[in-house]
Parts: sequence; structure tokens; C-alpha cells
Amino acid sequence: MKLMLADAELGLVPLATTPTGEPGAVLLHRSGLLDAMDTLFETVWRTAHPLELPAAGEESEAAAERGAEGPTDLDRMILALLLAGVTDLTAATQLGLSPRTLHRRLRRLMDIAGVRTRMQLGGHAVRQGWVQA
Repeated sequence: MKLMLADAELGLVPLATTPTGEPGAVLLHRSGLLDAMDTLFETVWRTAHPLELPAAGEESEAAAERGAEGPTDLDRMILALLLAGVTDLTAATQLGLSPRTLHRRLRRLMDIAGVRTRMQLGGHAVRQGWVQA
């Protein structure tokens, strides 16, 4: 869920784009709903694990391949970014990959995991310890 909290007075919750392609959002003023969203954010933030990315200038492709039985270090970074809610394009840019390469690597991971959807891949990755939950 995407959420922007300005302070205890205002919050913004983006909505799905309309059929005409226009984005929408709900502006929350001080209310029980805003308090609930703030509590949700704080709870998730407290239990979140830090996202570890390579330092600027490090080569992502230098990750050692582990073969068909599991993910590479680069694959783990891709999974961590996507599980954190980052878009494909943003993940590819951060890791210095083309979107096509990112999709190819995701397809390979889905094949290794024996799953058909990204949601299933995320669950499999957590259960198998490919990423930290």
C-alpha cells in the first residue's frame, strides 16, 4: 500500500488510476482513519528489515552464479526490491539492468521455483530463505 503522511494532520492515499488514465487520491484530514493509517505505518516501520543494495559504483553483475538450483546474489537483490514494492523499471535502474534483463531473470526464478505468478514467487522466495521476511 502506498501512503504519504505529512504529519498528524494530513495524509494522502493514492487510488488506482481511473479508466481515462487519471490518477486519483484520497486526502485524509485529522480523523480516526488517519490515526489508523499512522499506526499501521509505524507498526510496519518498526518490524521492517533494512533494504541492502550494493554501494554506488559496485557492479551488480559481479554476483556469483549459483546455478539452476537457486538464485544469485543479484536475483536476491531483485527480489528484495520487488518485495519492497519497487516498480520493475525502478529496480532495473537501481541495479544497472535493462528492464528486459530484469524480466528474464524473474522468469528464470519463476521456473526454478515452479510457480506461475510473481505473488507465488514472492511467497516461495520467503519460504525458501531467498530473501529475509
